[in-house]
Amino acid sequence: MVKKESTRQAFTARLIAACDSAGIVGHGRNKQVAQALQQRGCRISTPGVWKWFNAQSIPDDSNLLALSQLLDVRVEWLQFGMDKPHVVIEASSLTDPKHMFRVESLDIGQRSAQGIAARDVLVETIQAIEFGLDEARVLFNGRTAENIRLIALNNDSMVGTFSPRDQLFVDISVQRFDGDGIYLFTLDDQLYLKRLQLQHKKVAVISDNKRYETWYLTKDEAASLRVVARVIMSQARDYQILG
Repeated sequence: MVKKESTRQAFTARLIAACDSAGIVGHGRNKQVAQALQQRGCRISTPGVWKWFNAQSIPDDSNLLALSQLLDVRVEWLQFGMDKPHVVIEASSLTDPKHMFRVESLDIGQRSAQGIAARDVLVETIQAIEFGLDEARVLFNGRTAENIRLIALNNDSMVGTFSPRDQLFVDISVQRFDGDGIYLFTLDDQLYLKRLQLQHKKVAVISDNKRYETWYLTKDEAASLRVVARVIMSQARDYQILG
């Protein structure tokens, strides 16, 4: 209990120092920080932010990342006090791959890696996305860029979880069913992106869009399933065109 309390107090001290440096001061800063984070898509209230400033709680990973970006400090420093609060990188080195986490699109071409036609299931939308190393470390929970790829679903079978053409981040190092989750897989010369769920002696193949029926695989049938990747995160593709 003492250790947890001291951890919260240390976080609060760093938070206050970062806010002071960013010019966020005074009695209204709880509301100011909460509103700024809400504009970034975070679900946090002013009383929730008050707890951060008073050593009552520490933000979860998503709020912590947004907070570090708002205050322009390293997320590792804000969370753990590691290294210095800011990273100084010379402008000439910004294109150095060492300072970037580049996620490439999964190369579906005309056919998937297993030789299965992919165009009806996936669509190529973005070729690559680059992240700062600090942000990527939090987003992808320490996974390496070599194991992360981008895909986008070309149909509405998973509406309710994500929409057609949303950007999905998948882990290609996962090549077998290793627990309930959303997978890209092939079965009987067909490519699927579905939720797989173990139900007693069967594996349920679920479309989150309730218009589609759930179907089931026996354990023997599931053994012939070939996993291409597991979905670990999605990013909405809503555009607001101005002007």
